[in-house]
Amino acid sequence: MDLVKCMEAFVVTVKTGSFAQTSISLNTSPQMVAKYILFLENYLGLKLLNRTTRSQNLTEFGKQYYERCLFILSEIKNTKTLAQKYSKEPKGRLRISAPVSYGQFNLIPVIRDFMKCYPKVNIDIQLSDRFIDLVKDDFDVVFRVGSLTDSGLIARKLNDLQLIFAASPSYLACYGMPSEPDDLKNHQCLVYQYVNPAKKDNLWPFRINGELVNVPIAGAFKCNNTSALAVAAVEGLGITMLPDSVLSESIKQSKLIPVLQNFLPPAREVHLLYTADKQRLPKLNIFIEFIVNAMT
Repeated sequence: MDLVKCMEAFVVTVKTGSFAQTSISLNTSPQMVAKYILFLENYLGLKLLNRTTRSQNLTEFGKQYYERCLFILSEIKNTKTLAQKYSKEPKGRLRISAPVSYGQFNLIPVIRDFMKCYPKVNIDIQLSDRFIDLVKDDFDVVFRVGSLTDSGLIARKLNDLQLIFAASPSYLACYGMPSEPDDLKNHQCLVYQYVNPAKKDNLWPFRINGELVNVPIAGAFKCNNTSALAVAAVEGLGITMLPDSVLSESIKQSKLIPVLQNFLPPAREVHLLYTADKQRLPKLNIFIEFIVNAMT
């Protein structure tokens, strides 16, 4: 049995605490993960994990062996990285994280063009509205919408993202056209439910008399998916606030009508983030420059 695969299975099992989760990460079965661990224990002649029906814990030897495995697997990865560095043609996997709607409506069309130019680069893009730690979560690049905190990462600014307000013709025919933000107290607003509980989902930002004002809103429909909110708006469930990239096609097809256009909030900044590693591979350097050129 491949010793490196067994070590990798052991490390992932320690991190996830579960054969089932490890099997998902390694694209294999829980039974195969168990065989990997058993092979290691037989090979070493010592127990690595104390297993019960409900939990598993590292033995004293297992703790020390885990640290050595981390080092060995890191060195193996570094040797592969070194080989790829000297490859002329960009190839291999790029792991990318982006917010859901930004990735779907703004980023994927550009990635499509990138993959046409560099067909040997495989893209693994994870769309999530939760905060992603680039280093801890093992991503090559992450895209962030909104203001940045000092993270020690390199940030490349991309085109801003403009939030707009819209509703369907059928909804406006029933409830009327709002003329100012305060009118929303008499309307159904489609509420985006944030992943981060610290963010308020019952306030919408408006620029009123040159100042940014957060206006309380309410509605019977709440969802954590921007695409679903756009569909809900088209179906006449209420007024939505979403990026223009999400709503532009429905507006072109007259399925939605923009509202409160004189009160749009300031556009939100978008950045591409990556580490300051001087040994970045060609595939990553080329991807970064391609995105910056296409989206600025």
